[in-house]
Amino acid sequence: MQCHKPGHRASARCVSALLAAGALLAAVADHLGGTVERPAIRTAAFDVPSVPSPAPLLAAPNAAGSPVRPAPAESDPQAPTAAAAPQPVARGWQPSRPARRAAKAPARHQSASTARPAARRPAPDRHSSSSMLAHLPPAKSKTAAAAVHEALSLLGVPYRWGGTTRAGGFDCSGFTQHVWAVAGVKIPRTVRAQARAGTQISLSKVEPGDLVVFYPTQHHVGIYVGNGLVLDSPHSGSRVRPDPVRSMPVSVVVRVHA
Repeated sequence: MQCHKPGHRASARCVSALLAAGALLAAVADHLGGTVERPAIRTAAFDVPSVPSPAPLLAAPNAAGSPVRPAPAESDPQAPTAAAAPQPVARGWQPSRPARRAAKAPARHQSASTARPAARRPAPDRHSSSSMLAHLPPAKSKTAAAAVHEALSLLGVPYRWGGTTRAGGFDCSGFTQHVWAVAGVKIPRTVRAQARAGTQISLSKVEPGDLVVFYPTQHHVGIYVGNGLVLDSPHSGSRVRPDPVRSMPVSVVVRVHA
Protein backbone atom coordinates (compact mmCIF):
# COMPACT_ATOMS: atom_id res chain seq x y z
CA MET A 1 0.00 0.00 0.00
CA GLN A 2 1.37 3.34 -1.01
CA CYS A 3 1.11 6.45 1.06
CA HIS A 4 -0.01 9.77 -0.27
CA LYS A 5 3.62 10.85 -0.54
CA PRO A 6 5.46 9.51 -3.58
CA GLY A 7 8.09 6.89 -2.79
CA HIS A 8 6.88 6.53 0.76
CA ARG A 9 5.58 3.24 2.03
CA ALA A 10 2.47 3.14 4.06
CA SER A 11 3.10 3.24 7.70
CA ALA A 12 0.79 2.14 10.46
CA ARG A 13 -0.34 5.75 10.95
CA CYS A 14 -1.28 6.14 7.25
CA VAL A 15 -3.12 2.84 7.25
CA SER A 16 -5.03 3.84 10.34
CA ALA A 17 -5.89 7.17 8.76
CA LEU A 18 -7.11 5.48 5.60
CA LEU A 19 -9.23 3.03 7.58
CA ALA A 20 -10.71 5.85 9.64
CA ALA A 21 -11.52 7.83 6.47
CA GLY A 22 -13.17 4.78 4.92
CA ALA A 23 -15.27 4.22 8.02
CA LEU A 24 -16.30 7.88 8.01
CA LEU A 25 -17.30 7.73 4.34
CA ALA A 26 -19.31 4.58 4.99
CA ALA A 27 -21.05 6.21 7.91
CA VAL A 28 -21.88 9.29 5.81
CA ALA A 29 -23.21 7.14 2.95
CA ASP A 30 -25.27 5.11 5.37
CA HIS A 31 -26.64 8.32 6.90
CA LEU A 32 -27.55 9.79 3.50
CA GLY A 33 -29.37 6.63 2.45
CA GLY A 34 -31.38 6.52 5.65
CA THR A 35 -32.53 3.71 7.85
CA VAL A 36 -35.45 3.07 10.18
CA GLU A 37 -33.55 4.53 13.08
CA ARG A 38 -31.96 7.37 11.08
CA PRO A 39 -34.00 9.16 8.39
CA ALA A 40 -32.33 10.24 5.18
CA ILE A 41 -30.72 13.65 5.13
CA ARG A 42 -32.43 15.97 2.65
CA THR A 43 -30.36 17.83 0.12
CA ALA A 44 -31.73 21.09 1.53
CA ALA A 45 -29.80 20.40 4.76
CA PHE A 46 -26.56 20.63 2.79
CA ASP A 47 -27.81 23.63 0.75
CA VAL A 48 -27.62 21.61 -2.46
CA PRO A 49 -30.14 22.75 -5.17
CA SER A 50 -32.47 20.06 -6.40
CA VAL A 51 -32.09 19.14 -10.04
CA PRO A 52 -35.41 19.15 -12.02
CA SER A 53 -36.31 16.02 -13.86
CA PRO A 54 -35.35 16.24 -17.51
CA ALA A 55 -38.09 16.77 -20.12
CA PRO A 56 -38.98 13.74 -22.22
CA LEU A 57 -36.81 13.52 -25.30
CA LEU A 58 -38.32 13.21 -28.74
CA ALA A 59 -37.84 9.90 -30.43
CA ALA A 60 -36.12 9.56 -33.72
CA PRO A 61 -38.02 11.02 -36.71
CA ASN A 62 -40.25 8.70 -38.64
CA ALA A 63 -40.19 8.06 -42.35
CA ALA A 64 -41.99 11.35 -43.08
CA GLY A 65 -39.29 13.29 -41.30
CA SER A 66 -41.42 14.52 -38.36
CA PRO A 67 -40.39 13.56 -34.83
CA VAL A 68 -42.50 10.97 -33.06
CA ARG A 69 -43.63 11.97 -29.57
CA PRO A 70 -43.70 9.28 -26.91
CA ALA A 71 -47.11 8.02 -25.84
CA PRO A 72 -48.44 9.70 -22.71
CA ALA A 73 -48.35 7.71 -19.54
CA GLU A 74 -51.57 6.20 -18.34
CA SER A 75 -53.26 8.36 -15.77
CA ASP A 76 -54.19 7.11 -12.38
CA PRO A 77 -57.98 6.42 -12.39
CA GLN A 78 -58.11 7.45 -8.73
CA ALA A 79 -56.44 10.82 -9.35
CA PRO A 80 -58.75 13.86 -9.59
CA THR A 81 -59.39 15.09 -13.13
CA ALA A 82 -58.48 18.71 -13.81
CA ALA A 83 -61.25 20.94 -15.19
CA ALA A 84 -60.99 21.80 -18.85
CA ALA A 85 -59.63 25.27 -19.39
CA PRO A 86 -61.96 27.68 -21.21
CA GLN A 87 -61.15 28.13 -24.85
CA PRO A 88 -60.13 31.66 -25.85
CA VAL A 89 -62.59 33.56 -28.04
CA ALA A 90 -61.22 35.19 -31.15
CA ARG A 91 -61.62 38.90 -31.56
CA GLY A 92 -64.54 39.99 -33.68
CA TRP A 93 -66.39 36.70 -33.21
CA GLN A 94 -70.19 36.93 -33.05
CA PRO A 95 -72.81 34.21 -32.59
CA SER A 96 -74.76 33.11 -35.64
CA ARG A 97 -78.14 34.65 -36.44
CA PRO A 98 -80.17 31.58 -35.30
CA ALA A 99 -78.26 31.61 -31.99
CA ARG A 100 -79.03 35.32 -31.48
CA ARG A 101 -82.71 34.73 -32.26
CA ALA A 102 -82.87 31.83 -29.84
CA ALA A 103 -81.26 33.98 -27.11
CA LYS A 104 -83.74 36.82 -27.67
CA ALA A 105 -86.84 34.65 -28.05
CA PRO A 106 -88.89 34.36 -24.84
CA ALA A 107 -89.68 31.00 -23.39
CA ARG A 108 -92.88 29.58 -24.80
CA HIS A 109 -93.77 27.57 -21.75
CA GLN A 110 -94.04 29.28 -18.41
CA SER A 111 -94.16 27.57 -15.08
CA ALA A 112 -97.21 27.86 -12.90
CA SER A 113 -95.43 30.37 -10.64
CA THR A 114 -94.51 32.73 -13.49
CA ALA A 115 -97.64 32.35 -15.64
CA ARG A 116 -99.78 35.43 -15.87
CA PRO A 117 -103.17 35.26 -14.19
CA ALA A 118 -106.16 34.96 -16.47
CA ALA A 119 -107.70 38.28 -17.38
CA ARG A 120 -111.01 38.95 -15.73
CA ARG A 121 -114.00 39.52 -17.92
CA PRO A 122 -115.38 43.01 -17.61
CA ALA A 123 -118.73 43.31 -15.90
CA PRO A 124 -121.61 43.64 -18.37
CA ASP A 125 -122.56 47.21 -19.09
CA ARG A 126 -126.13 47.82 -17.96
CA HIS A 127 -126.41 50.43 -20.71
CA SER A 128 -125.27 48.12 -23.54
CA SER A 129 -127.72 47.22 -26.30
CA SER A 130 -127.80 43.52 -25.36
CA SER A 131 -128.60 44.33 -21.72
CA MET A 132 -131.31 46.82 -22.69
CA LEU A 133 -132.82 44.40 -25.19
CA ALA A 134 -133.10 41.78 -22.43
CA HIS A 135 -135.22 44.10 -20.27
CA LEU A 136 -137.58 45.80 -22.71
CA PRO A 137 -140.82 47.38 -21.49
CA PRO A 138 -144.03 45.72 -22.74
CA ALA A 139 -145.99 47.24 -25.61
CA LYS A 140 -149.42 48.67 -24.83
CA SER A 141 -151.26 46.80 -27.61
CA LYS A 142 -151.13 43.20 -28.82
CA THR A 143 -150.43 44.21 -32.41
CA ALA A 144 -147.52 46.44 -31.36
CA ALA A 145 -146.18 43.64 -29.14
CA ALA A 146 -146.37 41.20 -32.09
CA ALA A 147 -144.53 43.68 -34.34
CA VAL A 148 -141.76 44.16 -31.73
CA HIS A 149 -141.44 40.40 -31.20
CA GLU A 150 -141.01 39.80 -34.94
CA ALA A 151 -138.46 42.61 -35.21
CA LEU A 152 -136.36 41.08 -32.39
CA SER A 153 -136.41 37.69 -34.13
CA LEU A 154 -134.84 39.26 -37.24
CA LEU A 155 -131.68 40.57 -35.52
CA GLY A 156 -128.65 39.73 -37.69
CA VAL A 157 -130.48 39.35 -41.00
CA PRO A 158 -128.30 41.03 -43.65
CA TYR A 159 -129.25 44.24 -45.45
CA ARG A 160 -130.41 43.97 -49.03
CA TRP A 161 -131.55 46.88 -51.15
CA GLY A 162 -135.22 46.36 -52.05
CA GLY A 163 -135.41 43.26 -49.80
CA THR A 164 -138.64 42.42 -47.97
CA THR A 165 -138.16 38.80 -46.78
CA ARG A 166 -136.31 37.00 -44.01
CA ALA A 167 -134.54 34.70 -46.47
CA GLY A 168 -133.51 37.40 -48.92
CA GLY A 169 -132.77 40.26 -46.50
CA PHE A 170 -134.30 43.68 -45.88
CA ASP A 171 -133.80 47.31 -46.57
CA CYS A 172 -135.02 49.78 -43.92
CA SER A 173 -138.63 50.26 -45.10
CA GLY A 174 -138.96 46.63 -46.23
CA PHE A 175 -138.04 45.59 -42.65
CA THR A 176 -140.65 47.80 -40.95
CA GLN A 177 -143.31 46.81 -43.49
CA HIS A 178 -142.59 43.12 -42.83
CA VAL A 179 -142.80 43.24 -39.01
CA TRP A 180 -146.11 45.09 -39.09
CA ALA A 181 -147.46 42.69 -41.73
CA VAL A 182 -146.71 39.77 -39.35
CA ALA A 183 -148.69 41.66 -36.66
CA GLY A 184 -151.61 41.87 -39.10
CA VAL A 185 -151.29 45.53 -40.18
CA LYS A 186 -150.47 46.58 -43.73
CA ILE A 187 -148.36 49.77 -44.12
CA PRO A 188 -146.89 51.44 -47.25
CA ARG A 189 -143.60 50.33 -48.79
CA THR A 190 -141.50 53.52 -48.92
CA VAL A 191 -140.16 55.57 -46.02
CA ARG A 192 -141.97 58.78 -46.93
CA ALA A 193 -145.25 56.92 -47.32
CA GLN A 194 -144.75 55.25 -43.90
CA ALA A 195 -144.19 58.70 -42.36
CA ARG A 196 -147.91 59.38 -43.11
CA ALA A 197 -149.22 55.90 -42.23
CA GLY A 198 -150.47 56.87 -38.78
CA THR A 199 -150.56 59.58 -36.16
CA GLN A 200 -147.44 61.72 -35.78
CA ILE A 201 -146.35 62.21 -32.15
CA SER A 202 -143.41 63.80 -30.39
CA LEU A 203 -140.31 61.83 -29.55
CA SER A 204 -140.96 62.25 -25.83
CA LYS A 205 -144.13 60.12 -26.16
CA VAL A 206 -142.67 57.30 -28.25
CA GLU A 207 -143.74 53.74 -27.31
CA PRO A 208 -142.69 50.22 -28.41
CA GLY A 209 -143.99 49.52 -31.93
CA ASP A 210 -143.93 53.14 -33.16
CA LEU A 211 -142.13 53.96 -36.42
CA VAL A 212 -139.25 56.46 -36.17
CA VAL A 213 -138.36 58.27 -39.42
CA PHE A 214 -134.87 59.81 -39.54
CA TYR A 215 -133.18 62.71 -41.32
CA PRO A 216 -134.87 65.78 -42.75
CA THR A 217 -135.10 64.07 -46.14
CA GLN A 218 -136.94 61.12 -44.50
CA HIS A 219 -134.84 58.42 -46.15
CA HIS A 220 -134.45 56.02 -43.19
CA VAL A 221 -136.92 54.34 -40.81
CA GLY A 222 -136.84 51.91 -37.88
CA ILE A 223 -139.20 50.45 -35.26
CA TYR A 224 -138.94 51.57 -31.63
CA VAL A 225 -138.61 48.67 -29.13
CA GLY A 226 -138.06 50.56 -25.84
CA ASN A 227 -135.14 51.62 -23.62
CA GLY A 228 -134.16 54.29 -26.15
CA LEU A 229 -133.47 51.76 -28.95
CA VAL A 230 -134.77 51.24 -32.46
CA LEU A 231 -134.26 48.15 -34.63
CA ASP A 232 -133.37 48.97 -38.23
CA SER A 233 -131.56 47.67 -41.31
CA PRO A 234 -129.41 50.71 -42.03
CA HIS A 235 -127.25 50.23 -45.14
CA SER A 236 -125.44 47.85 -47.49
CA GLY A 237 -122.97 45.57 -45.69
CA SER A 238 -124.81 45.82 -42.37
CA ARG A 239 -127.45 43.68 -40.65
CA VAL A 240 -130.63 44.25 -38.67
CA ARG A 241 -129.35 45.72 -35.42
CA PRO A 242 -130.28 47.94 -32.45
CA ASP A 243 -129.33 51.61 -32.61
CA PRO A 244 -129.91 54.42 -30.11
CA VAL A 245 -132.88 56.46 -31.22
CA ARG A 246 -130.85 59.64 -30.79
CA SER A 247 -127.87 58.38 -32.82
CA MET A 248 -129.51 59.92 -35.94
CA PRO A 249 -131.56 63.09 -36.39
CA VAL A 250 -135.24 62.25 -35.91
CA SER A 251 -137.66 63.68 -38.46
CA VAL A 252 -140.98 62.28 -37.21
CA VAL A 253 -142.44 59.55 -34.96
CA VAL A 254 -145.51 57.70 -36.26
CA ARG A 255 -147.93 55.59 -34.27
CA VAL A 256 -149.39 53.02 -36.64
CA HIS A 257 -153.16 52.61 -36.69
CA ALA A 258 -153.70 49.02 -35.59
